[in-house]
Amino acid sequence: MKNLNALTVLLFLTFLAVSHAKVYGKCELARIMQNNGFPREQLRDWMCLVQNESGFNTSAINHNRRGTIDYGLFQINNRYWCDSSYGANDCNITCKSLLDDDIANDLQCVKLIYKRHKFTAWVAWNKKCQGKALPTVSECF
Repeated sequence: MKNLNALTVLLFLTFLAVSHAKVYGKCELARIMQNNGFPREQLRDWMCLVQNESGFNTSAINHNRRGTIDYGLFQINNRYWCDSSYGANDCNITCKSLLDDDIANDLQCVKLIYKRHKFTAWVAWNKKCQGKALPTVSECF
């Protein structure tokens, strides 16, 4: 009986965590990004990056071979950008905050990452977007 109660609590907590996540549509995200200062000419690259990193899902979490973890829509790594045992936290945000449907802090963080490293900071962009056919966004505006 204790195991059943523990399982029920675990399932409930999982539901709560996921219930604040969101899967964005390409055009919805493109418009949000443009409205937050991202140049329209970059949006095709951003949509390719997000599609290949998280599938537009804010709750995406991926564990890397070196023990680091990528969080959220843009798969922001905990080694440098959000709070973790690594201690860098250059974006001054919690990794958990990258998993919800409020992407304002995610957008501020990716602006910093892009300012320092451009798109090459993201493995998926390097492998699946750079020099390749990018998704269109003209239909979004």
